[in-house]
Amino acid sequence: MIYPAVYDITILQNSTWRGTFRATQNRKQISSISLASTTPTFTAPCHSYAADDTVIFSGGDTWPCGLAPNEIYYVISSGLTADAFQVSATISGSSISIAAVPSGTVYVATPVDLSTSTIDADIRVLLDDTQVGTFTTAITDASNGAFTLTLPPASSVSIEPGRFAYDVSITQGSGDRYYWLTGVVTVQRTYSRN
Repeated sequence: MIYPAVYDITILQNSTWRGTFRATQNRKQISSISLASTTPTFTAPCHSYAADDTVIFSGGDTWPCGLAPNEIYYVISSGLTADAFQVSATISGSSISIAAVPSGTVYVATPVDLSTSTIDADIRVLLDDTQVGTFTTAITDASNGAFTLTLPPASSVSIEPGRFAYDVSITQGSGDRYYWLTGVVTVQRTYSRN
């Protein structure tokens, strides 16, 4: 199952808006992170990861150097159990090194392979569902679920200030369609439109 997300955005009229995203699935909460010297071990009961699996972290309030949200990491065989795992920045590499653990609630997920997928994203009026804009989409790293949404000035200039809804759908080569991202778009007026 592809994990759905909610993300609200603000767009200025007559300006470029661009967002970079990573589609993930099988999200699990990290129940604890232990630190032996500078090597972190992540605990997520029954995670089902194997060595060389790709994982992505999210959530958290603060992140230490050496570990970042929305970045690609690889599960390594060292420290791998049914409930715990360690990660490397490279396939079959050494464990990452950090001086502290992230604060707040941290999640781990796997990327969605977008190799045979298409992405569509539209902006609509909240009350009557009238379409007022369409994002340009580009898959930037298909195997790791990365894509961008862009709304150029030629499109944003004609949207009246206010609050709108948007969603991002991913249609896979099999024909399965998922609404992966939704949210509210706040469009703000600009005064220098030339």
